[in-house]
Amino acid sequence: MEARATYQQGREQRSHEVAGFEDRARAIGTARLVLAVLALALVGGLVWGRLGSWAGWAVAADVVAFVALVLVHARVHDARERASAALRFHQRGLARLDHAWDGLPKASARFTSSAHPFTSDLDIFGHASMMQLVDATETRFGEERLARLLSLEDPGAWPADVHARQQAVRDLSARPAFREALATAGGVLADEKPDPAPLLAWAEDQGGLSPALAVMGWVLPAVTLAVIALGFVGLRGAVVTLVVVIQLAIGIAVGARLTPMLTVASDRQSAATRWRSMIAALEAETLEAPLLRELQGRFSSGKRRASEEIATLERIVGYVDARHNEVFRLLIGPLLFWDVHCAFALLRWRRRAGGHVRGWLDALGEVEALASLAGFAFEHPDFAWPELAPVPVLEARGLAHPLLPDGRRVGNDVMLPAAGHALVVTGSNMSGKSTLLRALGVNAVLAFAGAPVCAAALRIGAARVATSMRIEDSLEEGVSHFYAELRGLKRVLDLAQEPGRPPVLFLLDEILHGTNSRERVLGACAVVRVLVEGGALGAVSTHDLGITALERELGGRVENVHFEEQVAGDTMTFDYVLRPGIVQSSNALRLMRAVGIAVPEEG
Repeated sequence: MEARATYQQGREQRSHEVAGFEDRARAIGTARLVLAVLALALVGGLVWGRLGSWAGWAVAADVVAFVALVLVHARVHDARERASAALRFHQRGLARLDHAWDGLPKASARFTSSAHPFTSDLDIFGHASMMQLVDATETRFGEERLARLLSLEDPGAWPADVHARQQAVRDLSARPAFREALATAGGVLADEKPDPAPLLAWAEDQGGLSPALAVMGWVLPAVTLAVIALGFVGLRGAVVTLVVVIQLAIGIAVGARLTPMLTVASDRQSAATRWRSMIAALEAETLEAPLLRELQGRFSSGKRRASEEIATLERIVGYVDARHNEVFRLLIGPLLFWDVHCAFALLRWRRRAGGHVRGWLDALGEVEALASLAGFAFEHPDFAWPELAPVPVLEARGLAHPLLPDGRRVGNDVMLPAAGHALVVTGSNMSGKSTLLRALGVNAVLAFAGAPVCAAALRIGAARVATSMRIEDSLEEGVSHFYAELRGLKRVLDLAQEPGRPPVLFLLDEILHGTNSRERVLGACAVVRVLVEGGALGAVSTHDLGITALERELGGRVENVHFEEQVAGDTMTFDYVLRPGIVQSSNALRLMRAVGIAVPEEG
């Protein structure tokens, strides 16, 4: 209950803060309106009412007060945004605890791929998925790094890299205040996650500008300002006007040429403020896990700390964004060659720091992904940290599926003692066969990512997860259901036969159910035999009891286990407890009758 209490307390505190800032913002808005009306009245009195000189001073004081309130209003607005982001951190934590999927980010469906060995079958991405249950990232690169961890695209060296992630996740799970600060710094733009690709492309570009343009940026404005000054001491107005017009035309043309580069670096595109705040929070935290300290060290690899460099970029970008004011863009900017000076300031920054940006964002994304897994650990303190074995093995006690709510989960003990071992899972419909297979796969993914697992204990060795469970045919491609399943099985077999790689952890649900029972038994036995003899380990569920003969044929390398239903009168229930041996009952006809399909009684 520690996580729930933390989130509830944080939600109440941040809700109060947001309400307070909103009250202050409304009060300041009212005061600004009063000052604006008062200024208009004073100006009117000066023009038409012949008020004394005091009215002029009053107008000046009114304007100063109005400007001060504008600045204060901006600070209150920023504080309200930060408080709102912190509030969202706690609200999403509660939503994850309650499996309230509609209150969680929904963008992970884009990572789903039917060609991936397991993500579609194991509900890794999309609605009500593991990504939704874990994701607490606020940046696109953090989200993408978390997706790579959960799809095991780069698991790293076994067991060193996984152990390093475990240590990092443990460290961050004990730091809810830091994780809130990181999410708050990154959450000021709500669910918008800007793509850093344009900024990275600019930062790593080796191009430059002509030195002559820099000379023009100083000489032409100086000449133009000198001509304007001479206009006050006698130079003909036509000459001054001509020089100013020429200068404006050149400045506008040069600015148009520089617009693409300035736009890429603009704060509207790069979200530099958000990334700087997140990096500053990370730089300031005293971390203990070696991986986190290594990542933290990347932010000080240059001459200055990353947050300082990005703060410099932010200031330059602030100057760049002055061009969004039409008067400044069409008059003041061209007159001073403002865009040229901003462009050269950006180029100086790029030469000094541009080569580090990708490393900074990669490190920040890694920390965000680890912080998401840490939040998952914080929210499930009863989940076990897996023991990483030096040999292929999967030994679990009380293994269950983390996507099931606490009150509905039933843990089971599962034993795959070595490579070349498999379970054949039989059981009646709805008894838990598919859920067991998915629990095996999902918990293996969590273990390899560096997270705790939904089990009382788990000992696992290096493996590559591969599944064939949800089969989709395709009218567009002319692929039947059975042929689609064959392609999935072939993918699993091909992965299992790759030399020099960790063994495959295979999970096959209702194997070959698209053909007749005789061919199904023969084909399923052949597939399992090839996998087991090739050193893979895993489980296959089936309704065909003929497959259970593998236990005898393969000399104990295959074990039969089953689920069963309990019947009391007309009531059928399930306890979802895994038992040794072969199921002795079936419930298909009983379920058909339960939904109103008339079938004759047996016998």
